[in-house]
Amino acid sequence: MKKINEGDFKNLYNKLKFAITLRVLAFSLIVLSYAILNYKDIIRYSVFIYFFTFLVIFITVLYYVILFFFRKKYNYKFLVFFGFFQLSLDFTVISLLIILSSGLNDKFIFLYYLLILIAGFIFLKAGVLIYGIASSLAIGLSADLHYYFDIGSHYYFLYNPDKLLFITSTNILGVLIFTWLFYRFSGELGNLSNKIIEKDEFIKKSQNFNRELFNSFSQGIIVVDENFNIVFINEAAVKIVNLDSERNFKNKTGILFDFDVKITDIFENFPVSAFLKKEKKDGNRFEINHKNTVLGFAVTEPSGNERRIGNYILLFKDITYIKELEMESRINESLKTAGKFAGWLAHEIRNPLSAINTSAYVLDSGYSSIKESDHKRLINIIKTESDRLNNLVTNFLGLIKTKSTAVNGNFENFNLYRLINEIILKYAAGTEVRIHNSVSKEEKIYSEKNRIIQVFSNLIQNAVQSVEINMSNSIKENKKKGIVRIGAKKEKKTEEKNLISITVADNGEGMDDFTLRNAFKPLFSTKENGFGLGLSIVYSVTESLGGNVNIVSRKSVGTLIKIDIPVRSVNN
Repeated sequence: MKKINEGDFKNLYNKLKFAITLRVLAFSLIVLSYAILNYKDIIRYSVFIYFFTFLVIFITVLYYVILFFFRKKYNYKFLVFFGFFQLSLDFTVISLLIILSSGLNDKFIFLYYLLILIAGFIFLKAGVLIYGIASSLAIGLSADLHYYFDIGSHYYFLYNPDKLLFITSTNILGVLIFTWLFYRFSGELGNLSNKIIEKDEFIKKSQNFNRELFNSFSQGIIVVDENFNIVFINEAAVKIVNLDSERNFKNKTGILFDFDVKITDIFENFPVSAFLKKEKKDGNRFEINHKNTVLGFAVTEPSGNERRIGNYILLFKDITYIKELEMESRINESLKTAGKFAGWLAHEIRNPLSAINTSAYVLDSGYSSIKESDHKRLINIIKTESDRLNNLVTNFLGLIKTKSTAVNGNFENFNLYRLINEIILKYAAGTEVRIHNSVSKEEKIYSEKNRIIQVFSNLIQNAVQSVEINMSNSIKENKKKGIVRIGAKKEKKTEEKNLISITVADNGEGMDDFTLRNAFKPLFSTKENGFGLGLSIVYSVTESLGGNVNIVSRKSVGTLIKIDIPVRSVNN
């Protein structure tokens, strides 16, 4: 048995409501037609017309009241019964009207066809079959009443039985043919109606599902057309933007609707120009400030060239809290960086200050036994450690990316080979790493000596430490020999300016891809006690001198760093 749902009830209810309305209209046309055809005898039948009109109006009002009552009760079985009751009463009235008027020869015989049509509209095959057969039987019964009982005073049929038989047969055959044709048609109509109802229910459910789905998103969704008029908006967008209730946005969320509102009416600083193809860049993501909040937008365009309702789909959310977290994170990162710098400076400054303080204390003690040689040695210690502190400050300032003149700007002629040798002696002591200086012994350059020292000191120190780590990780029997090679090559660019290419290569531990990408970032270090300033100083100093740095490295194989620095021609 078919399960009755709300859709079936509403469908039958609407059919009955239409049939009641159609009955009034049909009766009005019949009365009008009858009055036109019998305008000479209209006074004779006026009482009958008035009575019948009143009866139809009364029954119509009664039908509407009963139908409204059934709708409140939501009773499908009573609704079916009420439908058959209406059709049966119509059938009775039509039969009496035909019998008591001109009989089977009357023009009102077409009302049977109208009854079958309405029955098929309401109950499809069942209605057509029941009232088609009932109409045929009623026509036959009318013929019997006319001939045998002379009901309706149709005495002329007594003398013309062949005419009665012909009219009866013609009417019955016409009704049966119409019934059969409409029976077949109503079957197809029933299937089509069921499919339409199913599609309609599916569309309604899909619409409700889509509306609930879009309204359940926590992200705001706004769809605009080519003129940036809003055609769709969901509940989250209404809440995030806090739209006013005057436009009645809330009741129209989740469905396509012409809101008669442009996107610029809601967001005054909305970047409309970013969506124009001529000016469009990478603008599918952007942020705007709106009423003390920050909204993050992502924009997509529907694919395809067919005509679209919406040209741009805007997804957005309130990212004010995220922006606040990012700001706090940057502040915390800055504090962390400052802490590392403070630790590095404290560590580096402590030893020179200790040596200076001790030397100054001895000199200030006034001991007469201090020899002149010791006095000079102590003074030399103070000078050396002062220079060391000065270099420390210079290293720190080397992190600032400025032109060379902004930091020091003291250019001088010096022998690059000797300078590198001095640095090698400092870092080669106490290590098994072999450092080869392949720079030409006659190589002289005109540049900032202190800053070149910064570069080589950090590069050689890093290379030695990397090789030592790799050597310690090797098996003793197959212990690798640690080697660092330093080379330089000068290229002439102009008569006044040359380019020197410096390379520092080692067979140390090397770098993986992640370390290689972050090698020049300040405070990035893979060493447990490292401060991550060596390569960042090299990068900053080289950049401030107008040069560039390239690095190639492979894990467990080694690293090669190539630095190109513009240098002036040597002034003889």
